[in-house]
Amino acid sequence: MRCVMTEEPKTVPSRIMVVDDHEAARRGIRLVLAGHPEIDVVCEAVNDEEALAGARELQPDIILMDISLPGRSGIQTAASIREVSPESRIIFVSQHDSVQIAKDAMSVGAYGYVVKSEAGHDLLTAIEAAQKGEVFVSRTLAARGLKFPLPGRK
Repeated sequence: MRCVMTEEPKTVPSRIMVVDDHEAARRGIRLVLAGHPEIDVVCEAVNDEEALAGARELQPDIILMDISLPGRSGIQTAASIREVSPESRIIFVSQHDSVQIAKDAMSVGAYGYVVKSEAGHDLLTAIEAAQKGEVFVSRTLAARGLKFPLPGRK
């Protein structure tokens, strides 16, 4: 049997979940992502419970996760998400620009760390890197010596 394509293949948008307890931050992230047909924000969550439920139910391709969440931290939540949605690629988007916090965040298997003050410039690049299976870190942290891969990570 021979298959013949009759039209150009269509790309499937990356399904994104945004996890942040601040409406303004979620709105800003949506603004950065707006107008990109290869990205589809399928869920927003404001805390660890909503994030875990959304990840379990929707199995998003990419999860944009804040570190400072009510209840459990984003780092703890990400570790739980890895269990219920192991194929989801987590990118932390945080106001924290500490190398140690970024190392702690990346230690749960995240694909990126974007400092919120640099999100307008870095967020789409981080998503593209995660889609390719690559790790991304904001230039502020890279300039402070944060290097990849981290020990214990391929």
